Amino acid sequence: MKNMLKLNLAVTKQLLVIVLIALFTSCNNDDNDTEQTNNDDSDYDTSTYILVVDQTGQGADIIDHDGDILFSWDFDDAIGNDASLLSDGSMIVCLKANDAAITFGGYGGKFQKINADQTTDWEVSYSTTTQTAHHDVEYLSNGNIIFPVWEELTASDAAEQGFSGSQDIYPEAIVEMNPLTQEIVWEWHATDHLIQDYDSTKLNYGSVEENPNKIDINYNSSQDNGDIMHANGITVDEDNDIIYVTINNYSEVWVIDHSTTTAEAATSSGGNYNLGGDLIYRFGNPLTYDNIGDVTLNDVHYPNLLDTGNMLVFSNNIYDNQSAVFEYELNPPYQLVSGTNNEPELVWSFTDSELYSAGLGGAVRTPNGNTLIAEGRDGTVWEVSNNGEVLWKYAGYDTLWRVYAIPVTDESLTYLGVD
Repeated sequence: MKNMLKLNLAVTKQLLVIVLIALFTSCNNDDNDTEQTNNDDSDYDTSTYILVVDQTGQGADIIDHDGDILFSWDFDDAIGNDASLLSDGSMIVCLKANDAAITFGGYGGKFQKINADQTTDWEVSYSTTTQTAHHDVEYLSNGNIIFPVWEELTASDAAEQGFSGSQDIYPEAIVEMNPLTQEIVWEWHATDHLIQDYDSTKLNYGSVEENPNKIDINYNSSQDNGDIMHANGITVDEDNDIIYVTINNYSEVWVIDHSTTTAEAATSSGGNYNLGGDLIYRFGNPLTYDNIGDVTLNDVHYPNLLDTGNMLVFSNNIYDNQSAVFEYELNPPYQLVSGTNNEPELVWSFTDSELYSAGLGGAVRTPNGNTLIAEGRDGTVWEVSNNGEVLWKYAGYDTLWRVYAIPVTDESLTYLGVD
């Protein structure tokens, strides 16, 4: 696996300092066998309820800090993975399609909008023998949905693109759809933006180092199942018309210009950045494009863009089976310059010796500035203060996708009948 040994060594070297700092400023809870742990001297955010997206129970709950369920959804099909609450009490949810042909972890293929009264407003599918929607969905202000897609590339076609392996692969695409008409209104494909330095007789040959806006198809070429990229989270900044995607198997966040037309998105020109669908920015692991700068991510989930313009990211395995949450200061408009440290400033982090999720996970901010963390594989919800103090933990679930902070005054709660 190209560069993966370098990644592990770089993560150990560069992040050990970060981990030690975060451990110094964080507060480890004493061992506690109860499901709920409160620090009575701490100020966890009682003005916030928690929306828990439950992987094991195949539903979603709104809970309070006592762990009481205030509202619950029970989906007709298995969740696959995200569910988000809208202001009118409706929910957009990813579900597993019964006929999905691509079934890596996090596959979906079907979306529903569920009204506050639990009736289904609409349902659409995106699942064929060669393409499957997966993991996440964003509901845009124009009523469209946007989501990541695996698309199959046969071994022979992959070889023509300069892929060094011999297996079928499943690069990422992004699709924007009008769910009422099921019209595809915009799309982007990673296969239009590749670079490789493996075979000069094949497509996409060139210098990875000199093309930071391109995606090295061989960075993770030894991935046996062909899921070489594995996007698992998408966030759209509608103000700046850009898309953030967490790419787990590259351990980085990709940033894509959404102002392009579909035709421009297949090229390297057009859009606000005049880069077409090439990456306008990327961060977390500069080894993916043979660049300098600190490696700060090792496996990654949920690119959570905050109101401040900063971003929270959940890093699954930063050091010795330990997860962390990082906050980056982002400063669009972006630039990627070969041979230059392009990494954003890391302005806050949290880790704990008991915080570890090999997959899943995410973090959000509460109104008072605390951070809610979904320890996905362990099923534990954490709330921590800005200075790293563990304020509250709740271990009432087996496996979590994400948690979201819902202010107790949120309009959606009125439609759901939650006091």
